[in-house]
Amino acid sequence: MRPILRSTLRIGGEYALAVLLCLLMLIWVMRLWQGDLRVPFTYFGDAVWTSLAIKGTIEHGWWWFNPSLGAPAGLNFGAFPAMDNTQFLIIKAISLITGNYALTLNLFYLLTFPLTTVTSLYVFRKLNFSYPAALAGSLLYTFLPYHFFRSYHLHMASYYLLPLMVLVVLWVLAGDLNMFRPRARGRWPKLHFGFKTIFALAVCILVGGCGIYYPFFSCFFLLLAGVIGSLQTRRIHQLLSALVLMAVISGAVLISMTPLLLYQRTHGKASIGARSVADAEVMGLKVGQLLLPIGGHRIPRLAALRARYNAGPLTNENDTSSLGFIGAIGFLWLLVRLFYQKPASPLLDHVSWLNIFGLLYGTIGGFAALFSLLISPQIRAPNRISAFIAFFSLLAAMFLVDRGYKWLERHKKHILGAVLVSVLTVIGVLDQTTTTFFFIPEYKKIEVEYRSDAEFVSRIESSLPNGAMVFQLPYMTFPENGPLHRITQDFELVKPYLHSTKLRWSYGAINADYYDTWQRAVVVKPVPEFIDEIVANGFSGLYINRNGYADSAVSLEAELKTLLGAGPITNSDGTLLFFSLANYSSQKK
Repeated sequence: MRPILRSTLRIGGEYALAVLLCLLMLIWVMRLWQGDLRVPFTYFGDAVWTSLAIKGTIEHGWWWFNPSLGAPAGLNFGAFPAMDNTQFLIIKAISLITGNYALTLNLFYLLTFPLTTVTSLYVFRKLNFSYPAALAGSLLYTFLPYHFFRSYHLHMASYYLLPLMVLVVLWVLAGDLNMFRPRARGRWPKLHFGFKTIFALAVCILVGGCGIYYPFFSCFFLLLAGVIGSLQTRRIHQLLSALVLMAVISGAVLISMTPLLLYQRTHGKASIGARSVADAEVMGLKVGQLLLPIGGHRIPRLAALRARYNAGPLTNENDTSSLGFIGAIGFLWLLVRLFYQKPASPLLDHVSWLNIFGLLYGTIGGFAALFSLLISPQIRAPNRISAFIAFFSLLAAMFLVDRGYKWLERHKKHILGAVLVSVLTVIGVLDQTTTTFFFIPEYKKIEVEYRSDAEFVSRIESSLPNGAMVFQLPYMTFPENGPLHRITQDFELVKPYLHSTKLRWSYGAINADYYDTWQRAVVVKPVPEFIDEIVANGFSGLYINRNGYADSAVSLEAELKTLLGAGPITNSDGTLLFFSLANYSSQKK
């Protein structure tokens, strides 16, 4: 067999084994055999937002505009920065096969696990780690608690490009990118398109299509690498490379923001998505959360320890940043490495610089707070930089594992080394995962609610013609309203649309736009005037979620029964009501 073919088969086998192990672990951790892939794993909050975007992509070609929501005008996503086009390209491809939004949603989420394993393994191998250490590092990074806790923030759980971005940053810092070639004295270096340059540009374009947080953090680390690298070498090449790559990321973000720019050109600056300067403090990173065990740990005493810590102040989504004990060891070692740099092992020196500055940016009271105060408060959750810090930490930990494995290999004990690394990986995955929600979705509970909603909407659709509009109560601003009585999550009013195939729904009118302002005004009118006005505007039905009312909409229901002369359709537990306005409309005519 030719050496090239043999090498290709060996490399292919390495990645195939990694993906197989990842899938087996994923099936076991999530107990996937208990669930139905056509029922979403998560059915609340931002997961519902992602669901409506995926359903809109399936039904209307792409997710930027959805005529089925925000009736009668439709939902224009261009009103606020939601720019996950890299992920939606993959989602679109999956949807062409499935044709079902829930199945597409679940498959994409599951796909992020082997994708993260593959990209992590590629980076570890590129950095000359042995295969056992690289495999362990890639699996541990894949099964971060962050990956599961962020399942409702699907765009944040899709962090599989970050290892590739870290590799590019390390190339810039080490001066290995070779993006520019020196020219005669007094002339600017010349751009050189080698493999690493093309690879780096491609990664930056893809990252630039991943919302706003990961592109922003990538630019932060690129700038840091360019400055430190140029100061160390006293050459401008690293800084120039960093600036070019930052420009590429920024350009990709700008292209993704085209709908927002067009919307603002027509409607003026959107009033939604406003952030407070204080958000960067409230949602900052905490070192204790990085180092302590995850909430709900498999070992009760460790779970109790985390619970005691979380009882303190400023605990929110930053609780998702646990590194696990292996990552915590790597994190602490990187801090120690700051005090003795070794020219013989520059990789860890470089990673230690990236790690400390990532921590200084993301931590409460860190640079993120100053950025929010002095430049923009839109990057309101700096704790999300923990996905980068986790990779730095595991890279450092696997450096130690790699040294140990290679020592055993030199002493003809590579089998023992492989066994030890395997045991460490299993223990690490067990430490980073648990049996609580997010790790194991509440399959049966979610399915009961999901099927109930589907049956309720089916009954509504059977009573109305195609294209009919349904007005939804209580009034809630889109996209962010905050808790309203027993409605504790945004996007609850999106749920009927997820089960609908032919109706149009009022929720989704962009905050402060014409129809949102009209809805806000009409819902406070006396019930007879309110019904007259929505009927005059073409609505054929009224959907009510009792949880949005202090009295569970009892008084409203009584008035509507008297006015309309008929009772409502209800869901299985009576929390949702639907009144048909067809007879009332015909009587008015």
